Amino acid sequence: MKGTAIILVGHGSARHPDSAAPIIALAAELRRRGPWTEAAAVFMKQSPHLDQALDLVGAETVVVIPVFAGKGYYTDSLIPKAMGLDGPETRRQGRRILYTAPAGGNPRIPGLMACRADGVAREQGWSPAETSLLLIAHGSSRPGGAGDTPRAIAAAIAEHDHFAEVVLVFLEQDPLATQWPRMVRGGKVVALPLLVAQGMHASQDIPPLFGLVSGQTGPVNIQGRTVVLATGLGAEPELVDIIAEMAENALGARP
Repeated sequence: MKGTAIILVGHGSARHPDSAAPIIALAAELRRRGPWTEAAAVFMKQSPHLDQALDLVGAETVVVIPVFAGKGYYTDSLIPKAMGLDGPETRRQGRRILYTAPAGGNPRIPGLMACRADGVAREQGWSPAETSLLLIAHGSSRPGGAGDTPRAIAAAIAEHDHFAEVVLVFLEQDPLATQWPRMVRGGKVVALPLLVAQGMHASQDIPPLFGLVSGQTGPVNIQGRTVVLATGLGAEPELVDIIAEMAENALGARP
């Protein structure tokens, strides 16, 4: 795969530039691991921006992977338009640019999320079978929302009956995350952000739902429940493996 580069696309934040750290770390680990020669990170809302992406790498073959929790307006429209992509494969000025589905839609993500929640519950001495799993996705305020991938993840986890219940809420569409107290039945709750390497929402928007501030995870007693806030997926080895596999599949390295 010499002469191949990976570009990770994240949301980012002009107000909270530190939110880019997980994706920058992912790119660094992918670059260290190889076998591609380059790996870079670009963002929708902060520098380096999408329109700089192809200037950051010199490889003739570039795999662009949106590090988002699922398909939506950003992944289907904004990113391709900003980068001048025609579809899954674009040829431009002698370069081959491959555009993948978002990382959060990978079939290995539900299992990874379930393992994360299981570990958090057991750290509290809770049996997962007696623990409510509250999944918090971003969603979209646009008509129709962007809930297909989060709903699929929630259904895949619920299918195994490992937790007492699996409840899905959204930050920007119905059912809203602020409604969680009337949706969760159990008294022991693991709240898990369905976010893939997105630091801002996990640190700024989600903790206040449980009376916490950035950096706090509980346990906290609120609304008659005991809640522990898990962290979303960051630059851990499992996620690096998933993104590396996505790049290899896009390049045709695996059947």
